[in-house]
Amino acid sequence: MGAQDRLVGQRYRLGRRVGSGASGTVWQAYDEVADREVAVKRPRLPGGPADETYRRAAHRLYREARAAARVDHPAAVRIHDVVVEEAGPDGLPWIVMEWVRGESLREALRRGPVAAPEAARIGLAVLGALRAAHSVGIVHRGVKPANVLLGPHGRVVLTGFGTDHVPGEEPLRGAGPAADLRSLGVLLHAATAEHATTAAGRTTIAEPAGPVERTAAEQAATATERATTAAEGSAAGPLGPLIERLLAKDSGRRPEAEQFAEEIAEELAAVVGDRRRGPGPAPDRKEVIGFNPST
Repeated sequence: MGAQDRLVGQRYRLGRRVGSGASGTVWQAYDEVADREVAVKRPRLPGGPADETYRRAAHRLYREARAAARVDHPAAVRIHDVVVEEAGPDGLPWIVMEWVRGESLREALRRGPVAAPEAARIGLAVLGALRAAHSVGIVHRGVKPANVLLGPHGRVVLTGFGTDHVPGEEPLRGAGPAADLRSLGVLLHAATAEHATTAAGRTTIAEPAGPVERTAAEQAATATERATTAAEGSAAGPLGPLIERLLAKDSGRRPEAEQFAEEIAEELAAVVGDRRRGPGPAPDRKEVIGFNPST
């Protein structure tokens, strides 16, 4: 029997594979105890179980996925369970998450940029999820369009908590809450900027590369530099000054992370305006899972 139809943790029946990439594979699955659909992600690490670095990384990934399950916010994907099977040869956890229907912001942006009020609404939701994570000591380290899901009825879901960076990397100096806020600036720029189109008609969206190919530091530096250069003098509407503040190279222009987050939340809410009362039903979107394992 292959992975499909496998029973994980004596509870989660794997169904169709919905994505596979550098950081892992995701299946649509069925929780036979709770009688509900779930998403199950199997992370991937370079190397193998015989490597001590690999074993430490696998254990760190397990700890961080469990810690991420404490994040409680409507815009943060819910992690239901983290399963490590004793018979598993590689020690990697299975991460069980809510099954979310919708499309990623990355996919939506292939049709073109979004208006400033909608970008602000998305940014406000993502910021709320980040602040909830920061309040329990969790840093996301992977804020990008591929990790933002646009669900039914206007719901915005930030995914990738505890799973989307290289677990083998030690925490980076400066890679704390402030780094997440800078990444939010990159996200807002990506949402509002015009993007280049290839000869094949594909839209290219600037964002960090996959976690296995490049370190978190390289990803953040490249994406921020690209967005900062593009944002200078660009017409991002009412979000322009806010994006520039988020991307400011001079740390003196940015207050402490929590104070800054509060200021940014107020500015985003002002751009959203009356839409803070709540969006109407969102248009039908194609069904995708709330994690992009190829990034």
